[in-house]
Amino acid sequence: MSNDRLAAALREGRPAIGSAHMIQDIAITESLAGVDLDFLLVDMQHVAITIETLQHVLIALGPTDLSVLVRPVWNDPVVIGQVLDVGATGVIVPMVNTAEDAARAVAAARYPPLGTRSWGPRRVSWLGGPAEYARLANDAITVLTQVETAEAVKNLDDILAVPGLDGVMVGPSDLAISLGYGDDRNNPEVLEVIQGVLDRCLARGVPFGFFAGSTEQAGYWIGRGSRITTCSADVSAVVSGMATLASALRGSVAEVAGSGNGGR
Repeated sequence: MSNDRLAAALREGRPAIGSAHMIQDIAITESLAGVDLDFLLVDMQHVAITIETLQHVLIALGPTDLSVLVRPVWNDPVVIGQVLDVGATGVIVPMVNTAEDAARAVAAARYPPLGTRSWGPRRVSWLGGPAEYARLANDAITVLTQVETAEAVKNLDDILAVPGLDGVMVGPSDLAISLGYGDDRNNPEVLEVIQGVLDRCLARGVPFGFFAGSTEQAGYWIGRGSRITTCSADVSAVVSGMATLASALRGSVAEVAGSGNGGR
């Protein structure tokens, strides 16, 4: 419950930044603990990550105050409960299209009388004691839902009015597909819809979040008021870094070939 850097950012009204953690190696997870981010996103919806792997990630990051948001496979109370029981500090629930969908996601993350979450936190209750966890959990867990369809945009005002919802995250790729623009997530019409979502969030005081594919895109939306921004992924950073390394080495090889000395 102490891993709450994201919640602190939301309380203080400052932008929170994060990235997706996709590399399933605990040594890599531990090395990310010192990175100056507010949260890591573990995506169980689109990445082959099991609840056991997630628990290992959370154990590795336990000594830090780096928050861990998890995107479960679906808006399923059982799955959301499992994710929270192993220690996630929050969830990003996909494919939430109505206020009823949003209310179900919030309820799954809250104990009665505020929700329907079943008691059994196991690992997290051992860390701080079950009484302490029970006292803090309802207020400490961050619940975000995704806006990634035309239906969600249509029902946005009702979604934003759901009690206990801590914010929404726009998924630009799925939104572009839903709006009929395929993978053209930067289409002006798509950007206009996203701006409209942001404007409605600002007007109602509900944190707006965005899945950015680049630091430039992240900076654009942060500048416009995004409060929760996740950018790229660790695997992308590795590929980009190795590509840069390979390019530099190929340049050296080309210079040697051009000089005709064969490297001697």
